[in-house]
Amino acid sequence: MARGDRDGGSDQMAFLRRLFVPIYIPAILFATGEGALIPVVPLTAKALGAGLAGAGLISGLLMIGVVLGDIPSGYAVSRWGETFAMRMAAVIAIASAIACRMATNLVVLSIGVLMIGMASATFNLARHSFLTTWTPWWYRARAMSLLGGTTRVGAFIGPFIAAPVIAFSGSDNVYWIHVAACLAVLLLLRLTPDPAKALSSNLQAARSERGLRDSPSGATTTQSDSKKHVEQEKRPSIRAYLPILIRLGTAAGILQMLRASRQVILPLWGVQLNIPESRIAIIVGIAGAVDLSLFYTSGQVMDRFGRRWVAAPVLAGLSIAHLLLPLASAEWGYVTVAILLSLANGMGSGIVMTLGSDLATRYAADDTPGFLSGWRVFTDTGSAAGPLVISGMTALAGLWSAPVLMGLCGLAGAFMMMRYIPRLVGR
Repeated sequence: MARGDRDGGSDQMAFLRRLFVPIYIPAILFATGEGALIPVVPLTAKALGAGLAGAGLISGLLMIGVVLGDIPSGYAVSRWGETFAMRMAAVIAIASAIACRMATNLVVLSIGVLMIGMASATFNLARHSFLTTWTPWWYRARAMSLLGGTTRVGAFIGPFIAAPVIAFSGSDNVYWIHVAACLAVLLLLRLTPDPAKALSSNLQAARSERGLRDSPSGATTTQSDSKKHVEQEKRPSIRAYLPILIRLGTAAGILQMLRASRQVILPLWGVQLNIPESRIAIIVGIAGAVDLSLFYTSGQVMDRFGRRWVAAPVLAGLSIAHLLLPLASAEWGYVTVAILLSLANGMGSGIVMTLGSDLATRYAADDTPGFLSGWRVFTDTGSAAGPLVISGMTALAGLWSAPVLMGLCGLAGAFMMMRYIPRLVGR
């Protein structure tokens, strides 16, 4: 093991601990609130008179809002900074959740859900941009995988918090969980000092220990100096890095599409096999626990061996599991495929954010938020497309065709990852 790897362990853990309160705790809170209300949106829509198709469409507006909010959020982060953008996103989410709770018709509910998605886009991009700027590249993947893990934690516990609220006071009051979570985010951001100064000095110290002078992302100055530099220099046109966005952004979008597909196709296949709903929930929950247990391992592999060693195997694993699903004609086969999907997905925690950060550092160091907003348009579009593709293929050729198409797309994405991931940060 290299000396830098031996000596960097304590430095890494100290740095990641500094990120815990300003970055990871707000991420858990925001994801918990959002995870609580996601299952409730279709119930609210049905209560306001929507049919099943209409309720599904309104639920889908959350992801559409994320895609629509990616580009404006890049401008907001570039213009006002990451911390302000997170506060703004929390305020918008509070107002939108209250609008959903008080909605008396489907139009108001739809606007509220769409705005929650846009707030989520801004919040997520701000955290992504912050870690890209202030995390040393030699453990960037571990920082990103932890961020992906905290989001998984919030999405995992959110429904469990919502369940007793629904039981005792009705589903409409679940929206107050998101309001409370966002208020907690605002309070935390208000009470904690701006982490940029501490993290910039920590970053410089870490680089000095390795004999490095200039940050590969240009992030050795304070956050205010960085913003002044961006304002003084002409930002690169998106045309300058559009080819890399198209190539690797498409591959990352395919990865996100398979991840979104996994969440939809598993319950549907369980129903087709006539597995009781209670057992389906238990199987999906166990699979989710497997997924959650692997998020830090992903970052370690990426930092030690390189991004290809995670991106391509994860896509290949998700693809093979999708292709195996039509062969699962019994419950034991269903459980096996569910575990395989979770293993593959868990090993990819943080890969999409890490790749986005690496590429922003390499191709758009003077406009990191702008590049990341374009990157997230591709990846979030993949997430939004997954359920739509499943619905379309199921209607055209039956449920079996959806995982087959997803698996084939995933194999193409794995090839693109191997072909187009550049040799970044010495890998």
